[in-house]
Amino acid sequence: SVDYGRKSKLSFAISPSPEVSTAVVEPYNSVLSTHALLEHTDCTFCLDNEALYDVCKRNLSIEMPTYTNLNRLIAQVISSLTASLRFEGSLNVDVTEFQTNLVP
Repeated sequence: SVDYGRKSKLSFAISPSPEVSTAVVEPYNSVLSTHALLEHTDCTFCLDNEALYDVCKRNLSIEMPTYTNLNRLIAQVISSLTASLRFEGSLNVDVTEFQTNLVP
């Protein structure tokens, strides 16, 4: 994108699930936004709402996960993934290394 020049842009996309769906159009919004992600980001991490729901139920023993539970789990995932970008250290990587290591 022209706005950010050479800066790498990360995004986090959450795919909808019928388990926690609030609108019929959620799958359509998800599919239609994919083009914008391809065009305007360098690296996108995809999260599945149903998998997040299952993690809350099975691993965290939350019988009926709420959006607050899901959002807190997502926040932990994003925080963990971006920690090496935010803090100095010899083992930490920059965004270009991040992208290179993700490609098989």
